[in-house]
Amino acid sequence: MNTDKLINHLNDKWKNQPCPMCGSNSWNISDKIYELREFHDGNLVIGSGTIFPVVPVSCNNCGNSVFINALLSGAIEKPNVEPKTNNQ
Repeated sequence: MNTDKLINHLNDKWKNQPCPMCGSNSWNISDKIYELREFHDGNLVIGSGTIFPVVPVSCNNCGNSVFINALLSGAIEKPNVEPKTNNQ
């Protein structure tokens, strides 16, 4: 993960905003990237749909969490993956 790009993105866009739930201005930025997937009634569906990479940012006071798009923020680069065809 490119932490510098993520921090620069947050500084540029977030502009030191307080937590909308409690008003605190103490945040924790995760050092991990997570995946959001479409919900399929609790069934795990592999290879179906878009994966949305996110970095959680959580309020240290109340736990309110915001997901930052890891691609748009520059935390990661878009992988160079070719889509599968029906013949593969």
